[in-house]
Amino acid sequence: MGRDVIEVFYDAACPVCRASRRWAERHDSNRRLVFCDLNDPTAASPVLAGGEGPADAMWVRLPGGEIAGGFAGWLAVLRAFPRWRPLARVLASPLVRWAGPPVYRFVARHRRALPIR
Repeated sequence: MGRDVIEVFYDAACPVCRASRRWAERHDSNRRLVFCDLNDPTAASPVLAGGEGPADAMWVRLPGGEIAGGFAGWLAVLRAFPRWRPLARVLASPLVRWAGPPVYRFVARHRRALPIR
């Protein structure tokens, strides 16, 4: 993998996850993201921390090897796109950050029922 590559581990069987991947690929003009399906047994999966299983969240492995999951993973993806870095800064600010993880968990828990294709 290249030095600036961000590996994104996601559930390719999930419509919301696939739509998120399509959105990210459209904005990845520097081609920094590499997507790996968590359902693929040959995909190198990141070391997962906490009680969440691999498919409970999107995970990213940053260029330095750090692992971020869920809302923190999405912030890492947004930071990879110059145009979206200001939004990532707002979402990571103390005034907003408290809402990100619970909203992410709610969407992740209900992702198969959401009308997104």
